[in-house]
Amino acid sequence: MTGITFFRIRNFALLVLIQALIFSHIHLFGYATASVYLIFILKLPRHTKVNELLLWCFLSGLIVDIFSNTPGLNAAAATAMGFARNFILSAFTHKGLAEDFIPGAKSIKWGGYIVYSSLCIALFSFVLFLLELFTINYPGTLLISTLSSTLLTMLFVVVAECFSRNR
Repeated sequence: MTGITFFRIRNFALLVLIQALIFSHIHLFGYATASVYLIFILKLPRHTKVNELLLWCFLSGLIVDIFSNTPGLNAAAATAMGFARNFILSAFTHKGLAEDFIPGAKSIKWGGYIVYSSLCIALFSFVLFLLELFTINYPGTLLISTLSSTLLTMLFVVVAECFSRNR
């Protein structure tokens, strides 16, 4: 097992456990929930194969679902985010970047990284809360939950990026 694979598995386990044991049980004002495990998915290298990316997304969501007693909601939302991740990422990369870069403030600059992360997290939050509500009869609740969770998660993404070693 290479050092990069060990580092990736360690980050996966750490973020998913923090999410499952701490952040899944905190709901600010009944709407906002931070999804810190998405940092792992956002920071996967650009060259990650689609099958591997979707597997990481599904497994991370499934583990959070098991600990949070949410039957498949996080798995579905994380997998949906995984489907869109490379498409969203390609909109913020320029042709001079190496194919195997890791998305971050250093590689795609702060503005691009914040928009890329925000779009991915907003998609995740929208799918998660749409499945949780299972109706579109409450668009206000859906919008407030999506926006507040996106902003709260983005706060943790920015903090994690500031303390990241590959800045």
